[in-house]
Amino acid sequence: MLPPVVDAHFHWRDPLHHPYAVGTDGFDENGNRGGAGVAPYLPDAYFADSATIELCGLVHVEAEWDRADPAGETRWLHALARDTSTRGLPLVVVGWADFTAPDVEALLAAHAAEPLTRGIRQILNRVDHRPDLCWADREYLESDVWRENYALLGKYGLHFELMCFAHQMGPLAALAARHPDIPVHLEHAGLPWDHTPEGRAAWRRGMQTLAALPHADVKISGLGNTVPNWTVDSIRSYVLETIDIFGIDRVAFGSNTPTDKKFSTIADIWAAFDTITAAFSPSERAAMFAGNTLRAYAFPGR
Repeated sequence: MLPPVVDAHFHWRDPLHHPYAVGTDGFDENGNRGGAGVAPYLPDAYFADSATIELCGLVHVEAEWDRADPAGETRWLHALARDTSTRGLPLVVVGWADFTAPDVEALLAAHAAEPLTRGIRQILNRVDHRPDLCWADREYLESDVWRENYALLGKYGLHFELMCFAHQMGPLAALAARHPDIPVHLEHAGLPWDHTPEGRAAWRRGMQTLAALPHADVKISGLGNTVPNWTVDSIRSYVLETIDIFGIDRVAFGSNTPTDKKFSTIADIWAAFDTITAAFSPSERAAMFAGNTLRAYAFPGR
């Protein structure tokens, strides 16, 4: 039986009332990146999709709100947390910023001014010879400005949400090692996309490099994006290797709703995680499905 869950990675969107980025950063109604528009996905729809899950907390990750006002999304989420939209569940927020932007410090200050904000995400994923895997418009890790402004996260008490591929983990780990005061949360188990023996070995090396940082942890989620037609058997080894590499106390699970609705139901995602971790003890499962996230994101009341 699935223990109580903190959904460590999900998104809400309200394009009928707020602006969102479209084009290469947009999503269509099925959660596909690059859609021509953004479909609504609001709390009632999320809770309907998660009706079979005993939720005890939520980590909202930026959903590609209009880049002209990224802090607007953070303010909107705080408004939802103040009304009945979150159904009494504790919520924490991850916002967006571009560390190469001249006004990035002012934006970080605006995010940090809201009490539920915990971190910042800027998607880094890029494989130069694979246009379909170039989700960032450039290799930000090669930018001196980007690397210098990363340090500002520590000034504002913010974490970094890391979304990247295996070959980018080494450079990010080298940067993060110089800033042990900035927690790093690797998203989507590093999005393994090359399933050849060589590709899996490269993914494993990158994961081990990040796991060597005591202030890094990992979220297992979003595997449908890079494991085509996923099944419990096809993701099992990635899930178990991730747990082995990072350790039980540095692993969390997330639904990646609504993006992963393209690949399966949300209930099936949680059922897969439940099945794959069935051999772990109740206390280990309680940590991975809820306790680790409550601690790592300093949930209200913890």
